[in-house]
Amino acid sequence: MNCLICLKAITGSKPPQYHGSCLDEMFGSRKLDLELAESRTDLVRAMPRRTQGFSISGVQMKAQMAVQDGRLQLIDSGGEFIVKPSPEEYPFVAENEHATLTLMSKVGFPVPPCGLIKLKDGHLVFAIRRYDRDLDEGSKLHQEDAMQALGVSNVDPSYKYTAASYQTVLEMVNSNAGAAVAMELLERLVFSYLVGNDDHHLKNISFLHEPLFRLTPAYDVLASSLYGSKADSPLALKMLTAGEPSYYGTMGNGYYSGSDFVELGTKAGLREATARKRVAGVANRVEKFAPDIVEASFMPDNMKARYHDLVVDRLRFIRELEPA
Repeated sequence: MNCLICLKAITGSKPPQYHGSCLDEMFGSRKLDLELAESRTDLVRAMPRRTQGFSISGVQMKAQMAVQDGRLQLIDSGGEFIVKPSPEEYPFVAENEHATLTLMSKVGFPVPPCGLIKLKDGHLVFAIRRYDRDLDEGSKLHQEDAMQALGVSNVDPSYKYTAASYQTVLEMVNSNAGAAVAMELLERLVFSYLVGNDDHHLKNISFLHEPLFRLTPAYDVLASSLYGSKADSPLALKMLTAGEPSYYGTMGNGYYSGSDFVELGTKAGLREATARKRVAGVANRVEKFAPDIVEASFMPDNMKARYHDLVVDRLRFIRELEPA
């Protein structure tokens, strides 16, 4: 049995579902009633009445959750956590997102504490601590997504995919926060590509302003391409403002190479040698940690196999670091 938070093994004849230390880190207590709902159906029925301030993104529902009187509760506002069950149309999204964010944390990116909660009917739902709240003061931290930072209107939902390229976003970040933050965003894009996260759109790139302009911790990252994505490219946005990167445009095989990400970085004003080193570094760490985390996850075996094959496949292309 593996822990529903860290995915590491729990020893003992009758193991609990979590390590005590993992409960402490995520919820602030080891003594907690984790019975959120009898079933997925019961949870979904309760959620629409308790999602004020949240919208349904696609078909995945979200709700706010807090620890109250030693137990987990759905609440209307001010929640410490976001909870998301898997949509019926896309089973095991919760397990997929948990595995992907666990891998992302292991690779070295900032990720809020997150885990899975088992309902009485056996369904697992994904829960993640909110990073945009100062729990001590009860205040909301100022953040904005890339659409807001670029001054793009949200009047049309499709704009989050079409209003800008990754190059434009990186240029804006480089100008406002400097090369180090822009390089981290480039690394996140490489990670998304390697795990098949083809929904890394403008509203899934966000920034905090205090004390400095910087990227928020990662959120909404999963191997979405495993669900037969209809995306026109391996990522959500065009990579370059004008044209296609050299390998992708020349080879026509539907894959980006590592050299394409290096080209993206240099066109956005980043140093080529540093970009090449960082792209290779992300690939090395994903290759090192992905097999064990995917295997330890709560995804079904056939999804684990497809996830593993996807990562191996894309690693072959990301190793191509010289221009086509």
